Amino acid sequence: MSNSRDSWTGQVGFIIAAAASAVGLGNLWRFPASAAKGGGGIFLLTYLVLFFSFGAFLLLTEISIGRATKLSPIEAFRKLSKKWVFLGYFQTIIPFLIMPYYAVIGGWVIKFLLQYIFVGQVPDGLFGSFVADIPQVVGFMLVFAISTFVFIFLGVQKGVERSNKVMMPALLLITIAMALFVCLQPGMKEGLRYYFYPDFSKLTAETALSALGQMFFSLSLAMGIMITYGSYVPKRTDLPRSAIQIGVCDTLVAFIAGVVIIPPAFAFGGEALATSAGPGLMFVSLPKIFVEMPFSRFIAILFFMLVLFAALTSSISISETCTASLADRTKWPRRKAAAVVLVYMLIAAIPSAVSLNFLDKTDYIVNSIMMPICALLTCVFIGWVVGPKFVKDEVERSHHKMPFFAYYRVLIRYLAPILVFIIFLGAL
Repeated sequence: MSNSRDSWTGQVGFIIAAAASAVGLGNLWRFPASAAKGGGGIFLLTYLVLFFSFGAFLLLTEISIGRATKLSPIEAFRKLSKKWVFLGYFQTIIPFLIMPYYAVIGGWVIKFLLQYIFVGQVPDGLFGSFVADIPQVVGFMLVFAISTFVFIFLGVQKGVERSNKVMMPALLLITIAMALFVCLQPGMKEGLRYYFYPDFSKLTAETALSALGQMFFSLSLAMGIMITYGSYVPKRTDLPRSAIQIGVCDTLVAFIAGVVIIPPAFAFGGEALATSAGPGLMFVSLPKIFVEMPFSRFIAILFFMLVLFAALTSSISISETCTASLADRTKWPRRKAAAVVLVYMLIAAIPSAVSLNFLDKTDYIVNSIMMPICALLTCVFIGWVVGPKFVKDEVERSHHKMPFFAYYRVLIRYLAPILVFIIFLGAL
């Protein structure tokens, strides 16, 4: 393996790639449901407050670890403290577990997109009959996995960064276009008002906990991704500004995605549909809503293109983290590591392709148990082992000031561990 490490072409390339990583299926089927359950506008306001007071600093922490070490999680933590290398392995296991079932879901998206392109509609019961057809599910999973690894094989700049520079703007434009279309449809006023108007009487501890959990998962924290992406960041990059811009891009897409989903769900299915999430919303309920809307086939095609771009950008970041971790650990050439990871992905995806129950349980274990524990340990490591000054020094290496360092010290040592522990208990 070459001694030199790939890097982003610059700050813009890094921000686009990291934002594209953060924007995933969770923005499209988890965020709208969480917002609807959490009181709409008050959930959005709570989310924003938590991001600027909490999420942005955790994002900055992981990026700083990556840029300081120029390594993926295992070797990064080994370099900082050999006693804490286990945390690097922990962060690396998570994307290795997510990657296979993400490929299965990506295959579902391709199936539905092609269904609308070539057939024009989705008949009732299609999703159930499709997921029961194992050869077909595996075939579409294979298409999605190979599509992901085409960009991984091309490298950081030519593959990961370049693909995201196309898909991320396209994703944003499609989301905005669909949101504008929804806003112009009759019967959307009630849903829009619920979504944007902050009713403070609905502000509860449960709302705050839900917003905190959604923000945590949405930013790709505790998965090794931001450490890996941070390892490609040039020294001149302004890390605090980058962390804010990444989070704002991710939040913007999530907020607009809520406009696309919540008002039509309220109009055509009521609150029960608006608060639903997961595959049932995406592949069963929304196709029924599209039928009720003008230009239904065109809208459905646009929507599933949006979902495909979101799935691909996140899949690329997850697969890149796995590839970089294997290459750093074994000293293999990047393409050899990518080939091994691809083979693993195809084999490990079979249980999720065969069993929805296996997919759901894996997703729960990873998102609700492993990621909060990993985030908690990362806060303890930075707060008490290497010290908060580690992040301050890394930020100021590029001649940019570390904002609110006194607050950051308290956050990373006390507030963040407590909040993450609360997320963990809430998830259980």
